[in-house]
Amino acid sequence: MQKIKALFFAAAFLCAAAFAQDERNAQSSVIKIQKSKVPQINSLNVRDKDYMLKQFDDEVEQNKQFFISGKPVLPSFYAYTINNDDDLFNLAARFCIRYDSFCLINGITGAEEYIKGKTLLLPSADGIFVPLEESKNLSALEFLLQKNRLALLEDTSHLRYNIDGKDFAFFPGEKFTTTERAFFLDTSMQLPVKNYRISSRYGQRENPFNGAKTQFHRGVDMAVPNGSNVFACKSGTVSGRGENAVYGKWIQIDHGRGMTSFYAHLSSIQENAQKGTIVRAGELIAKSGSTGQVTGPHLHFEIWLNGKTVDPSAYGNF
Repeated sequence: MQKIKALFFAAAFLCAAAFAQDERNAQSSVIKIQKSKVPQINSLNVRDKDYMLKQFDDEVEQNKQFFISGKPVLPSFYAYTINNDDDLFNLAARFCIRYDSFCLINGITGAEEYIKGKTLLLPSADGIFVPLEESKNLSALEFLLQKNRLALLEDTSHLRYNIDGKDFAFFPGEKFTTTERAFFLDTSMQLPVKNYRISSRYGQRENPFNGAKTQFHRGVDMAVPNGSNVFACKSGTVSGRGENAVYGKWIQIDHGRGMTSFYAHLSSIQENAQKGTIVRAGELIAKSGSTGQVTGPHLHFEIWLNGKTVDPSAYGNF
């Protein structure tokens, strides 16, 4: 039995070693990784029986030592399928690698994302994988990662990976900054104004300017005095701001994953909330007003999901 185990371990070792060697041979260019072709870890509960897991543990420890001693760090990749007992944080603890080392390469940009049953790609080294796509295709967190590492990205000596068709730059030992971690952990939807009264809800209503007609109201109207503070309901990137005859002064925030929020009839918009800038949940972005087509001072607030409006009351106590 021991001989069979030894042979199995040797085969697993050679498989992972061959895969790592292919990566090293490609180091001068983009290293291509496909999740379907990497070694599979079957369980986190039987370390003495899953030889791929044992190999992964050994590589993680070796790469930690390489990083400490200043030697080059080149991770191999393994796959693991999430079960009902797993979450990102206990996985990070049990694999002995940080969650920020494997979340982005698996398309996970927020702690609240549903991951049960998903197969994750796991690198055998701590570090940050920064996506190299254009900013218009990125979530707020991914955009922030790029922005914070512009100087690092200009250095072309770093490792580059193409992981299931998406390009990343790898920086060994790097981790989320305090702000990036806050973006990742931000799961709440905050109210955009305080001390308000709902003057019109989402859905069909009589046209306030022509009571004989009904219209679909795409948001909620929150009556507040002129000049009240307006806050970002969730972290994101300012995707637009402007003024027109209907909405008056308005601002829009892209929260990633198909969600945007829209704020209208403003008296003013903060200078720090320019298009393309990143704002935090609860950050002051504007002052309420009565610009545009209104019957009184209020904030018109909309939530959009994948190109369609949704009832904001589904996300907060409106």
